[in-house]
Order: sequence, then structure tokens, then C-alpha cells
Amino acid sequence: MTTDPAAVAAAELPFARGLPVFGHAFGLARNPLALVARLAREHGGAARFRVLGRDLVAIDDPALARHVLQEKVDSFPRSFHYRQSRVILGDGLLTQEGAGWRRARRMMQPAFRSDPVRDVATATARCWDAVRDRWLACAARGEVVDARVEIQRLSLDGIMAALCGITPGVEDADRFGSMVRDALLEVRKLNNAVIRLPAWARPRQVATLARIRYALDAFLGPVVDARINAPEGRDILSALVRAKDEAGMAFSRSELLDQTKTLFGAGFETTATGLVWALCEVMDRPGLCDAIAEEARAADLEGEISGLALERISLARRVIEETLRLNPPVYTLGRDVLVDDVHEGRRIPRGSTLLISIWGMHRGPAWGADADRFDPDRWLPERNPPRHAYMPFAAGRHTCIGMYFAQVEMRVALALMCRDFRFAWAPGARRPGMRPQVTAAASGPVRVVISRR
Repeated sequence: MTTDPAAVAAAELPFARGLPVFGHAFGLARNPLALVARLAREHGGAARFRVLGRDLVAIDDPALARHVLQEKVDSFPRSFHYRQSRVILGDGLLTQEGAGWRRARRMMQPAFRSDPVRDVATATARCWDAVRDRWLACAARGEVVDARVEIQRLSLDGIMAALCGITPGVEDADRFGSMVRDALLEVRKLNNAVIRLPAWARPRQVATLARIRYALDAFLGPVVDARINAPEGRDILSALVRAKDEAGMAFSRSELLDQTKTLFGAGFETTATGLVWALCEVMDRPGLCDAIAEEARAADLEGEISGLALERISLARRVIEETLRLNPPVYTLGRDVLVDDVHEGRRIPRGSTLLISIWGMHRGPAWGADADRFDPDRWLPERNPPRHAYMPFAAGRHTCIGMYFAQVEMRVALALMCRDFRFAWAPGARRPGMRPQVTAAASGPVRVVISRR
């Protein structure tokens, strides 16, 4: 392999020393969000570090991130963190690369354009009706509600209705939600293991992974079969059943099952996490909840929700965008380096793994001296926010296919919640900390007292 002369002349990235042998292994396992963001920030946007002999690079420089994710994407495939998800999720968009990924993405993209996905707004509103009835009863009894659990149920109901055209009961929703969370947690254990053992040396974990995959397949398999037999529906899975590639071939059953599992795995927990943090931000500012409620009442969020109604809940949109800036559910993106590369005179060494800190980038210098302050008005058109430094759904060709889906679901859910209820922290409760696992989730219950408007 010929080395680019520019790479030879380029400056090495700063090196952040860690412990002998282990390097930064323990810090990465304990809090990957904090470690990657700190190393990048302390070393001017990018820093090399080691974990048990593996070479890694922490990045929070927006220009370098764009270079990796958009300008030189073929040189930086997704890292092993994504590939290890295959043991549970199979070959979906999250784990595929190359020709298989391009075929699947082209076939799936029409189902996620703005018009079909607008149905998620109506699906979310319908799912909200059941949550509202449950919350009305809680408000009447003066009960404290764990909003984290309730929002996870709402998010799961919404994604199942829009993706599969079904609304499960509370028991089924809780069971499936637990399966998805267990699956993602097991994948995180694989990714963050200090010592990566072969499969034969961890039989208990292998058995757990197989059990979770079987349970997910058993739950979603009948749903996929129903859509294959009756593909005329408006839900996204029906659209995927009808999709054809350039040769006129449809997805096989196994491909449909893997893509459906991937959409749930990538979309359910991230959407729920973002909405939980949005409610926390709103509860810290009671006047903000009232303003969102007034806007939601003026919009028509009943029945089939129109694009005009979505435009009218612009404050809810700005609150979601600012929440995703300060509390991005996906806090790090991993990319492998196939060839030596140079960006702005700095060498990106072949064979290393890049960890792009979305968390650090969203709080970086591009956002000004008050980058840590929650301010939804940053997203007013006249404020011209630095979108080059904002990528809660990644960037480039691997931008999350469900980006618009998630944005609409969160925006509508927040508007409806504020329209129908007021929220306050329960006596003695406070905002939980963050526990970075698969997503940057709340570390404990979000204990809330709800009152009807």
C-alpha cells in the first residue's frame, strides 16, 4: 500500500498518556462519554490514546468530524462497535457496509421521506390518548409518576404503530421494551469490555445473547409475516415489504426481520432518552411548559395531523433541537481508519479507531461562551445556529434514516404532554444524573407530580 506523502509530512496528533499496559481502559469502561469528550477538549479537538494496545483517537473538532463522516467516508467505515450488534440485530442498516448497505438504504429510503413519516405524528397522538388517560388517573390520585418509564412506553407504542401498524398492550410493550434494552446493554458490554475474550471463554454471555435474539425474533417474526401476507398498509414495514431493488428483487423475510429489529434497536431507546431529557428541561422552566401548551392548543393536533400543524408547534421543535444538542442520546460515533489520512496538517494513523464525541462537539467553541446553557431560541432562523457542529443523528451517508421520524415523534409528544398537563418534580426528587450506556440515559427515576390543565 502506497503511503500518501502528505501523511508522512503531517504532524502527529497529541498523545494522552494513560496507565501502563491498560492505558485508558478503565476510564473508557466506566464513563466513555466523559473520557472521550475530555481527551478531545484538552488536546485541541483530537487526541490519540491507547486501550490495552488498541490505538484510538478522541475527536470533538467539527471540521475533522465532517471530514471523516462526509468528505472521506470510504476511508472510515463504521467501527467494531457497530459490527458487534450483528449477534443480536442481524444484518441491518446499523451493521451492514458496502454493496449490501447501499442496496438496503436505497430500498428503505422512500419509506422514510417526509410524507410517509408524517404519519408518525398521527400515530404518536393516538398512542398519547392511552397515556393521557393513565396520567389523568394518576393526577386525580396525586400519585408520583416515573416519567422515564411512561415516556419509554409512549415511545415504544409510537414506534410500533408507525413502523408496524400495531399498538401492543402495556404488558406486551413492557416486555418488548425490556428485550430491546437488554439487547443493547449486552452489546454495550461487548463493546466496552476491558479484555475482549473469544466466544468460547464467555459461554454465559453467548447464551444470553442467543436467548435475547431468539426472543426478539419470536416477538417480531409474526408481525413481519403478517405484513408479507398483507403489504397494503401505510406503516413503514408495509412499505419495506413492497420495496424493490434495481433488479426488481424484494427483501427476503430474514432481511425484513433484521431491518425491523435494527429500526427498533436504533430508534426506540434513543427517542425515549431524548424525550425524557426534554421533559426534564421543561420541568426546570415552568414557564416554558406553559408556552409550549399555548402553542399546542393553537395548532390542530387531533385526528390526522397535517404538516401545517407540525409547523405551528415550532417552540416544541426548538426545545427538542436544543435538548438533543445538550443531551444527545447517541453521544459517540466510532469509525475505523483504513489508510493514513491527513486533515489540516494532522495525520490520522491507519489502523486506529476514531471516537467522535457528539457530546463534546455540541458543547464546543462553535456554540459560544454560553455553550452549556439551555436556550431553545438558538434555533430561531435569525440566530443562524452552527449546524456544522450539530449532528445528533450523525452526518453524511450514514445519517440516521429515521431522523425525521424521531424528530416528529418527540416534537408531537412533547407538545401534547404540555398541552394536557403541568409537571413538577416530586417532593424530595431532583433531576437525575446521566448514565452513559447504549444511550446517554438518565441514571435513575424521573419522579414527577402531574396536574391536569
